[in-house]
Amino acid sequence: MQIKTFIINAFTNKAFAGNPAGVCLITESIGMEIMQSIASELNLSETAFISKIEDRSNQYDIRYFTPTVEIDFCGHATLAASKLVLDKLGEKEVEFITQKQLRILAVNEGEFIKMVFPLYETTEHKAETGLFETFGIANPISTRYSKTLDMVIVEVKDKETLLGLSPNYQKAIEISDTIKEVVVTTKSADEKYDFYSRCFAPWLGINEDPVTGASHSVLAKYWGDKLEKKEMAAYQLSKRGGFLNLKIINQNNLEVRSNAQIVFEGIMNI
Repeated sequence: MQIKTFIINAFTNKAFAGNPAGVCLITESIGMEIMQSIASELNLSETAFISKIEDRSNQYDIRYFTPTVEIDFCGHATLAASKLVLDKLGEKEVEFITQKQLRILAVNEGEFIKMVFPLYETTEHKAETGLFETFGIANPISTRYSKTLDMVIVEVKDKETLLGLSPNYQKAIEISDTIKEVVVTTKSADEKYDFYSRCFAPWLGINEDPVTGASHSVLAKYWGDKLEKKEMAAYQLSKRGGFLNLKIINQNNLEVRSNAQIVFEGIMNI
């Protein structure tokens, strides 16, 4: 079997930045085990597998795999898949349907791709013993939890603190078997952005995720409430970096505008 396979850098306007995702275009049924093996082979933070739904125009099933596990939702892999379907396959708009029946719309809008993501609430959270020390966080401003994504959000005082974090990933895994991601964030003092973040997910086999769409489904609500804003610009401060323009459209949905670059196209033989 041959599978068309792409590497697409998401949340960036240039090659070799943003978050690289694998995208595999599936035209015949393959098992979960093969999908997991392909994701492990590509060894990117996530690989998306998309297949067009028969008799439905512009609708695609989508599944997401890290190198070690399947996950329910991945923002940057969805953006990468959108880039492929809109720019390479010629669709004017696309709707992805996940394994959990989450529906994600995407369309080209000028220089950006616009997507509609879910918007998630958080609750106050008492961090697991040793978590702050493991991540090198002193004097956190706020700690919140998204039950939907098993994600801890920690606000720190400034950009320099965020850039200086150097987590012990093995210790983080040992501290908790319920957390999937820790996202550390801070308000921006720069005019161009409203807030910054970094995302760590060693529990999913990803030490630091370069740019994370799903985390912004949580961060948008957190910072929107705190800054009293519906529209915000965000930047993820990983080594590769990436941007997201956010607009809260109602209590359940978030518009995300960004871009992606196709950097590799090939055939995987299995």
